[in-house]
Amino acid sequence: MAASPAWAAPPGGPDPIAGFTQENSKWQRQYERLLSAIPSGKEGRSLDAELAAEPGLATTTGDRHRVARIVARLRSYGLEPQVKTYYAYLSMPKRVKVEMTAPQRRTLPVKEKPRPWQKDFDQVIPGHNGMSPSGNVRGEVVYANYGRPEDFALLAKNGVSVKGKIVLVRYGRVFRGIKPREAARRGAKGVLIYSDPADDGFTKGKVYPDGPWRAADGIQRGSIAQIQLAAGDPQTPGWPATKGARRIKPSDAPMLKGLVPTTPISYGAAEPLLRALKGAQVPKDWQGGLPFPYRTGPGGTKVHLDLRNDYQVRPLWDVTVRIPGSQRPDQEVILGAHHDAWTYGSVDNLSGAENVLQIGRALGRLLKQGWRPKRTVVLATWDGEEYGLFGSTEYAEQQAERLRNAVAYVNMDGAGGSEFGASATPALDQSVIDASKEVRWPGTDGTLYEAWKARNEGKTPISRIGGGSDFQAFFQRYGVPAMDLGAATPGSAGNYHCSCDDFYWTSHFGDPDYEYHAAMSRLVGIATLRLANADVLPLTYRPYAVETAGYLADYTEAQRKRLGSVVVDVSRDIDQAKAWQRAAEALQARADEALRKGDTAAFRRLNEKIMQAERDLLTATGLPGRSWYRHQVYAPGIDTGYATQRLPALYDALFVDKDPATAKRYEAHLHESLRAATRTLTP
Repeated sequence: MAASPAWAAPPGGPDPIAGFTQENSKWQRQYERLLSAIPSGKEGRSLDAELAAEPGLATTTGDRHRVARIVARLRSYGLEPQVKTYYAYLSMPKRVKVEMTAPQRRTLPVKEKPRPWQKDFDQVIPGHNGMSPSGNVRGEVVYANYGRPEDFALLAKNGVSVKGKIVLVRYGRVFRGIKPREAARRGAKGVLIYSDPADDGFTKGKVYPDGPWRAADGIQRGSIAQIQLAAGDPQTPGWPATKGARRIKPSDAPMLKGLVPTTPISYGAAEPLLRALKGAQVPKDWQGGLPFPYRTGPGGTKVHLDLRNDYQVRPLWDVTVRIPGSQRPDQEVILGAHHDAWTYGSVDNLSGAENVLQIGRALGRLLKQGWRPKRTVVLATWDGEEYGLFGSTEYAEQQAERLRNAVAYVNMDGAGGSEFGASATPALDQSVIDASKEVRWPGTDGTLYEAWKARNEGKTPISRIGGGSDFQAFFQRYGVPAMDLGAATPGSAGNYHCSCDDFYWTSHFGDPDYEYHAAMSRLVGIATLRLANADVLPLTYRPYAVETAGYLADYTEAQRKRLGSVVVDVSRDIDQAKAWQRAAEALQARADEALRKGDTAAFRRLNEKIMQAERDLLTATGLPGRSWYRHQVYAPGIDTGYATQRLPALYDALFVDKDPATAKRYEAHLHESLRAATRTLTP
């Protein structure tokens, strides 16, 4: 017997795949093997060399060239890509000047130095925080650690005011947009954000180009749009940004409110500012990696910040391929990854977009052999993610009616490294785990599942969906079950949003053989096809109900700890979550019986219920203070931006807004949603 190829996982066992009959499991595994044979490291390297050769900032010429290359590749696979143009209001840096004016005068660098292998470096924009207001401000500097609410609170407690000052903060711990929001609330004139070497620079190891970590000139660009309030084009919240669309005033856009002029700098540029600061020495956990004691200021350091950001409505381009289903073409499984980047974007996020292309290549081959998915598969590379999830959100808002029949959305954002990670709705946890058992993991003798467990003390941790990538509109506005699958390289934080996120970095440090890229293509391809072909959709709601009951119990305990008493009684919601759990268990038993019998009529009835359950958790009124978001169980944290807030309406109303009446009103909304989810899963 010939040896299995290096990519092949151990052959699937005799048991059916979850959601498939025994017979259809054999059919499915046959095509999973055919699909898995097609992605390759060689193809991944070829794609990256081509697509990462030119900067691809959304709406620029380089982005348009990248779209053309993606379209050409998809056509070469026998597919029929479509380019959809949307029109987004966004900023481009026209003048970025950061000048130290005391104790000495020094103009600070605002862009990295070019490397010999980097083509079209003139297209790399200087350090820019997308969606920042323009401004020409001068002031003393205050260092505020990570710029979290608690950091500013500690400064105030110690008598340090940031009013009228320019605040210097380091990247990390919370979404960058929280930092200027908090500074603005306290009267600051402007914000400088830098990447401290303690977090992603020389203290971690060798720096680019000798290693993967951030060099002294590396600048982390990134948007400060308030994505915890809404996503997509700021002027069209809730409807698509098509040509001629109705637009609100920028001053009325939730995503643009409450900000001050903000720009990123390197730690090489931040060093003289920090070194000259007076004031008290910082607490131990505020000390960064530069070789001197950090101080809070003010005193010693003054800065002149001069930003002119040009705001315009500019075109951006999504690329999609639709492969119609043979049995339920109305039901869709969507696989997406963004193709835009702040600079070259080899890791963020061409690694994901290239994997979408590898899957497109594989599906093109299967189609030529006469295969068709049972449900429609949509492949997508989104534009404008970096500014505020623009392309995916505008697509979702335009396709809102069609998304009522979307089975799931599968996302990749950074998917070419050795350290696998996943987030998902609880209903899809088992689908992620099952697919991981089918993929051989590079650098090991076993599967991804085994490597995942080995790195996490025997567990397979799956996070809950928060904020910061293209799943947001699908999941948190339209209730489409979603999973986000990624794989990072140790050190990849060092090239985040920097000009060093290029083909050189990936081919030298990230994934030189591009085998992790190929493995992720296999994983996501299998996960997508199982959702497209299952007889009974493999979404399980029992764990979801159990987790929700736990969140509600935690909410009660949080009230006791923070308020001293229970103000919002959620005991009936806990009871209802348990009823939902029982309904989910009964539905799973009916599904198992239908699969044993091959009862196709039952499959259809079951699938209608399974597809509806996630949507039952939405509230039509939206969350308090951020109506664009509708999911009542998960949202981005209002004070973190990326991290997941569970039961967001209840927590936001009671603990952020200090509004018990609104919290009680949303408890009633949640109770009705849990009742609806229970009814949905009941015969």
